[in-house]
Amino acid sequence: MRRQLIDIFDMPKKTIFNRKIAKKQFYEQGQLTPDEKELLTTEIESIYLLAICKQDTIKISKYVNEDKRYEEIYWLSVSFKTINRYERMVKLFHKVLPNPIVIIASDENENISISAAHKRINNNDETKIAVGNVIQSPWIKLSDVNDGVQRFLQRIRFNNLSYSNLWAFYESVHSAITMSLLIENISTYPKISTSSEELLPLITSFNDVDKSIDQLRQLQKEQLDFGGRWNSI
Repeated sequence: MRRQLIDIFDMPKKTIFNRKIAKKQFYEQGQLTPDEKELLTTEIESIYLLAICKQDTIKISKYVNEDKRYEEIYWLSVSFKTINRYERMVKLFHKVLPNPIVIIASDENENISISAAHKRINNNDETKIAVGNVIQSPWIKLSDVNDGVQRFLQRIRFNNLSYSNLWAFYESVHSAITMSLLIENISTYPKISTSSEELLPLITSFNDVDKSIDQLRQLQKEQLDFGGRWNSI
């Protein structure tokens, strides 16, 4: 699976690390609660540092200003025993590691989901990092011949990402994942020639619809609960 990911995303040889990370390193690096440590043990099969993108390995300039520090980007391959708590675990990885990371999660059936989250320096404490909105793609199969899935994977190929600087490089991965919502909603994905900025209003509208549906479901549940209490009086 890892070798396949390296080939599909066309990772340059100098960036490839492909080394296993012991779970105890996460225990030591992050201030994890006992519950979070338990989740790492029960939910995760293995963690590999697949690639490191930095000035020395990919010849892209770093990006550092008063609230952003993009000097190294880590690509993690994380094998899940179960995906019941997938979203919670992905947020945990983004929280623990101070560097921007791209997580390629895989399940027991070799489906994958890709996750990213922008990070900024905490204004109250420069030694700490604030994690932005964590996004993840739908679960897909690498072998899926669906045009939408293949276009999504193609957009994350290293030679299709921005090389302006490391922030722009990461942002192009982030945008690619954001647009993957289209695979679920309309079963397609934009061509490489289509700018992500052109599709943001459409993607935002899908998110708004999802929120509205959730709000309606909650309102309906509250009304049903109220009706049940009224009938019992």
